[in-house]
Amino acid sequence: MFNFFRKKSEGPQVTDAVFISTAAKYQVMLDEWKKNKSIIYIFWFDDSLNEASSYFSTATTEEIVLLLARETTFHQLSGKISVFAEHYPLETKEQDFYQKMNLKLVKVYSALNEPLYKHFGAEKIVDIMRKLGMKEDEAIEHSMISSSIKKAQKKIEKNVLIEKTAHSQSDWLQKNYKP
Repeated sequence: MFNFFRKKSEGPQVTDAVFISTAAKYQVMLDEWKKNKSIIYIFWFDDSLNEASSYFSTATTEEIVLLLARETTFHQLSGKISVFAEHYPLETKEQDFYQKMNLKLVKVYSALNEPLYKHFGAEKIVDIMRKLGMKEDEAIEHSMISSSIKKAQKKIEKNVLIEKTAHSQSDWLQKNYKP
């Protein structure tokens, strides 16, 4: 009947792996793909996908499956391991996509030099990571990181009245986010 006391579904569990640089992120993605070729990398923006495609084409002759989220179908993900290669600036849009694709666990790789992070002072985090002796290919992974990213996305979302499409994260932020 009524489920007044049941906890509201919060969508899939999102795990973030945040790297110091995009180059480090791509190298880890390549290394993981070499170990498990059923991985598919999903991008939100054309420019990010093209950049990754260029990186991977110089690193391997084998074809790595890279998809744009807006062109991805449920069938393409069936039996594959989906890894997102960046965040979309709006958390609701991400959640809608995850639910549409029936994803329960979501892994997102991102880098602190991406425009989304630069907007929120990522340079300081990079300095701290380097002072702690972290290597380029080491990622920060913690529920607090994922929670902070979600809060930043929600902050952006509050300032977006009508979303304009864009080909890159930088372009999207420039067109849509006025803090």
